[in-house]
Amino acid sequence: MKNYRIKPTANYIKEANWDELYILIEHWKNDIAFYLFDIKFLETLIESHFSELLEYENLDELRELQLEIFELKNQCEYIQQRIQLNLDNIVKIIDKTYKHNTAEFRIENEQLEDDIISLINNEREVKNVVFRMIKEILENEKSKKTWMFN
Repeated sequence: MKNYRIKPTANYIKEANWDELYILIEHWKNDIAFYLFDIKFLETLIESHFSELLEYENLDELRELQLEIFELKNQCEYIQQRIQLNLDNIVKIIDKTYKHNTAEFRIENEQLEDDIISLINNEREVKNVVFRMIKEILENEKSKKTWMFN
């Protein structure tokens, strides 16, 4: 498994103090906000070029791609909610009002990090497919315009 964020030790989440862990979770929150924006952009890109994509791609493949993007967006929004919950809980831990097992909290954060890594890898794969498709459309449009003016 790849490390999502370069950390001083492999057991960083288990060993970090609460302030350091809070900063890490804040980084996750900002990164996931960016990935959600990126996923919405991919969705818009597909929608705005849908008719051109139909000329080069199979309708079923396009629908499957749209479904993958929809699922990525849902996964990203769910991770955002989990991150916010963890931020709320870590504030309670720091304020000493958290009533649950803090070791369990750290385990949940490790799982959250794994889920973030999975989301990022899936988003990159989908982005690669979308960009390849759009590139093909743009290159063909450029060829048509060049031919038209010569």
